[in-house]
Amino acid sequence: MTARLSDIAAQAGVSEATVSRVLNGKPGVATATRESVLAALDVLGYERPVRLRQRSAGLVGLITPELDNPIFPALAQVIGQALTRQGYTPVLATQTPGGSTEDELTDMLVERGVAGIIFVSGLHADTTADTTRYDRLRGKGVPYVLLNGFSPRVQAPFVSPDDRAAMRLAVTHLAALGHTRIGLAVGPKRFVPVLRKIEGFQKGMEERLGLSPRSPRS
Repeated sequence: MTARLSDIAAQAGVSEATVSRVLNGKPGVATATRESVLAALDVLGYERPVRLRQRSAGLVGLITPELDNPIFPALAQVIGQALTRQGYTPVLATQTPGGSTEDELTDMLVERGVAGIIFVSGLHADTTADTTRYDRLRGKGVPYVLLNGFSPRVQAPFVSPDDRAAMRLAVTHLAALGHTRIGLAVGPKRFVPVLRKIEGFQKGMEERLGLSPRSPRS
């Protein structure tokens, strides 16, 4: 497949001139920018120039949900920066309504020979999902890390906040300000973080205000 400079530039968020300099091995391009161009090549399915292919082993996939929720772009930025500082090239793969699924994105990244995959709020956090997909991924020898929604069903490294404690702290703060009519807005109850937030909220209301609130609606 012949690489189109305009497509690569749009994917990487740089100019076509910058893409040309990277592909031709010219100096004067920042390391982070160069890695973004190379990652764009991989995502679009173009072959890297021979002199650049030895870097492919440093690719790390980052699968996130839709980017309308501002927390996910923020996480992607921080994770991407940390990977770049360690000499890896982050490849952002985002799920969109009607677009590729987590499994399809995972397969695409595995085919690209990534060194590992980071899942942000993936199917591991959905209590209705089949988590054996992660066992199969481990069987392929691909290391991975899961963010948010810790689940003992998945034997893998997790980075996950204590959602119960966070909700209790939030209720404590509002109660200290004198508020007594406190509500909770959450997502669908099938997600692990949502269930734990509800538990923490109810516990906090009982501890701080002596109330037993009704279960929030999904």
